Amino acid sequence: MTTYLPADPVAPDILEAMEQSERRFRGRRRRSGLLVRVLQVSSFLVVLLLWQLAVDSGLGKELFFSKPTLVATFVGDNWDLLVDNTVVTMRATAVGFLIGSLSGIAVALLMARFVMLDRVLQPWISVLMSLPRIALAPLFLLWFGITETSKVALAVSLVFFMVLVSTLAGMRTLDPDLRALAKAFHASELQTFTKIVLPAAVPGIFAGLRLGVVTAILGVVSSEMVASSSGLGQQIVLYGQNLNSAGVFAVLLFLAVITTGLNALVGGLERWLLRWQAN
Repeated sequence: MTTYLPADPVAPDILEAMEQSERRFRGRRRRSGLLVRVLQVSSFLVVLLLWQLAVDSGLGKELFFSKPTLVATFVGDNWDLLVDNTVVTMRATAVGFLIGSLSGIAVALLMARFVMLDRVLQPWISVLMSLPRIALAPLFLLWFGITETSKVALAVSLVFFMVLVSTLAGMRTLDPDLRALAKAFHASELQTFTKIVLPAAVPGIFAGLRLGVVTAILGVVSSEMVASSSGLGQQIVLYGQNLNSAGVFAVLLFLAVITTGLNALVGGLERWLLRWQAN
């Protein structure tokens, strides 16, 4: 008779060495992250300093390039106005992004689930994707008037296709061996779709959402620049017509902060949903 002995427990010194190695790795990662943040902030401050010095020294004209001190003063003097217009732009952006992303994901899931639907819709997607949708802004204004609906419509038309194509691409990169494994275990089509196909599409979905956030803001701002009674895009046109470069840069600063924040939010949600990959 063969006797099976229990595995020897891991020696305490080996466990301690493993824990020390893990602590050193985490420490290096924290220090690396801190260094990256310091370099990012430093590079931003250097750019601002060079900008200020270039204008003060006469290399760039203040009328055209303004300078950081004037932009900061403008933001302080017009804070309430900028915030009010930011709320208008963000409201249309949020509605357009939600409608466009949810509908894009839903259509992509249906196309991945039903092959016939995919084959029927592919030509339509190719044709509509080739259209310069920013050029549709005047058409949406004709249909919906100078309202928030026209801005939302343009944002939806941009986000929908961005998320749709990205989600489909994520699903089509699924390892065929996983499908074969599901079939070998007699998994139903619904189980295969929900347990294998859909989780595999999450990175593609979030890649589309990251781009969708940016394109949603671009769509809304572009629509506001064409014709709008309020919003950051309308403010850019107004300040540009009045040769107020400090105002233009102030609005661009607000847009940069908003876009960066929304990208960070989507990225954080993606890391939370995909936290199992790190295990």
